[in-house]
Amino acid sequence: MRYATREQRLRHRLINQWRNAEGAPLQDLPTLTPDNLLPQILKTWKLDDRLRAEEMTAAWQDIVGAFVAQHTAPDGIKRAVLTIRLAQPAIHHTLMMKKAELLQRLQDRFGEKTIKDIRFRHG
Repeated sequence: MRYATREQRLRHRLINQWRNAEGAPLQDLPTLTPDNLLPQILKTWKLDDRLRAEEMTAAWQDIVGAFVAQHTAPDGIKRAVLTIRLAQPAIHHTLMMKKAELLQRLQDRFGEKTIKDIRFRHG
């Protein structure tokens, strides 16, 4: 059940005073389901980005292969830019050569709005 906000209660009181209907019940508020609330909660707590990052970490080996996955790992995603941590500079060169292909695979799997670019970082 959803409760009226302070502003809604004040508005209701003002309208009732204007209509001279002091004891009128507060207007029924629509009931929100978990399907409506969950995306808002995830976005508010910024858990949707974390969830996507965990999904990408799980799918990373399928996308790049076992050898490259041993020397790299997704570090995080901010503003639709995926950051990849690299263990060796040689892997950096290999991934830069395949950057467009990797980006396309990631976009096919997670959507173009989720990932717009990939950045590589040593360490």
